[in-house]
Amino acid sequence: MYRVSILAGGFLLTSWACGCATQKESFTARTGTEQLLISSAVDKALDNFDYSALRDKPVFFETKYLDCVDKNYITEALRYRMMMVGARLLDKADKADIIVEVASGGVGTDGQFLFIGFPEIPLPGMIAPVAIPKIAFVERSKMNGTAKILLVAYDARTKLPIMPTGLALARSDLKNWNVLGMGNVQTGSVPAEIAATTKEKDFSVTTGINYATGAYEAPSPRHYTVGDSSPPVNGIIVSPGPSNIQTGFSQPTPPSGFDNGVVPVGYSVVQPNYPAAPPPSGYNLMK
Repeated sequence: MYRVSILAGGFLLTSWACGCATQKESFTARTGTEQLLISSAVDKALDNFDYSALRDKPVFFETKYLDCVDKNYITEALRYRMMMVGARLLDKADKADIIVEVASGGVGTDGQFLFIGFPEIPLPGMIAPVAIPKIAFVERSKMNGTAKILLVAYDARTKLPIMPTGLALARSDLKNWNVLGMGNVQTGSVPAEIAATTKEKDFSVTTGINYATGAYEAPSPRHYTVGDSSPPVNGIIVSPGPSNIQTGFSQPTPPSGFDNGVVPVGYSVVQPNYPAAPPPSGYNLMK
């Protein structure tokens, strides 16, 4: 009996001492969604340019005219695109054949809010504040990312343009929907990009919409790294060698595993941002 009392007392003491654990949450100064809205809009704008005229050319990339948010991403995204067509980027302008300059006409985010229903209505004459609550049939918040990029490329000696340059304007968006209390449902270009790349799923209406729209079956957006054993993008395979990575063309003899449509381990695939063109000497374009 004494032993049972001790056990019962211990159980009660343990129950009384039990508590709950909390986890501290913190947020960055800029949300990941805001940054994705901008970077996605920038990528769309930069994809509108044709960089093929820079192939195998010594290029000096001038960035002093670029003054906007996330300018580091814009400069590196441009370097990446120029390198992928085989441009040879130099540190000094006096040794370059081509000068490429970049500037921004507007890079940022904005949003709109849509509400269909009855707003909250305060009731007058009450001692304590009383109001008829808001009744929302449809709520939609929309966030936009905008990027307007100016690209100028010209001959370092004659100052004549050497490729189609000018302005490119693009936008990305993310919409949050709440219909009759069923939400939060996300649609737009950024959620579609996330679904196509990460294949992220959970128990939400958004996941159901991604399945219904085929977002999970869509190929990863351009420029994203494709893992090993993935189908080649656009039929182009690139070996790890520096020269091949820059040109985007394959070696004359395809490595083992390419013929059956599987990328061999240690290789990656890229999708060029320029129209089809004759490959450099010693390389074959795989189709």
